[in-house]
Amino acid sequence: MYQAVNMVLERSLALYAGIDELVAAHGQLTNYLVLIDVNRQVQESNHTGLTSNKTLLKEQLTAKVLKVVAGLSAYATATKDMVLLTRVNYKPYTMQKPDPLVADIARLILNEATQLQNELGKYFITEADLNELEMLIGQFRESIPQKRVASNYSKVSTLNIAGVFAAIDKLLKTEIDMLMMPFQCTQPDFYHAYKNARLIVKYTGKRKTQDEPQETAAQS
Repeated sequence: MYQAVNMVLERSLALYAGIDELVAAHGQLTNYLVLIDVNRQVQESNHTGLTSNKTLLKEQLTAKVLKVVAGLSAYATATKDMVLLTRVNYKPYTMQKPDPLVADIARLILNEATQLQNELGKYFITEADLNELEMLIGQFRESIPQKRVASNYSKVSTLNIAGVFAAIDKLLKTEIDMLMMPFQCTQPDFYHAYKNARLIVKYTGKRKTQDEPQETAAQS
């Protein structure tokens, strides 16, 4: 309905160009419609890519952690360091934990390996492995809140759209409807086109006039 009203007003601008108040009100309506489009783009944006990226990072991080764990476990066994062997006793199934805990485990393993970096070379753990592990920890930590933030933006956008709907309804009822009344006699075709555009179409396809109960903002 809002777009239909906007279209009628745009096509007949010459008829009311001398009425500054109506021109300004139409400009405000146009601005509101732009806001709706912007917020809908945020609301409808696809966040699945964020989840896929985080899943891939988690897989890469887990694989690197388990490689370093294997080296540490071999070193602990060779040196009979049972305390270290217990601290680094992580298996693939134990890495299936909430994301923040996985990041904490990875940091713990990195700290253990960094202290023993010179001794781990013979167990195929290189400086490059530890650098990559540190990089993956950072990337994975950054990815954890991204989906939540994106979802929050979507929720805010839904609220924003509802607020704009309410503002448009007020603009139409208290300003544009009133300013259009003189055209009922002077430009009846324009006026009736506007009134027709102001009809509210329900999802069922049934049309209601303004005299009947208004639909919710979402239905509008």
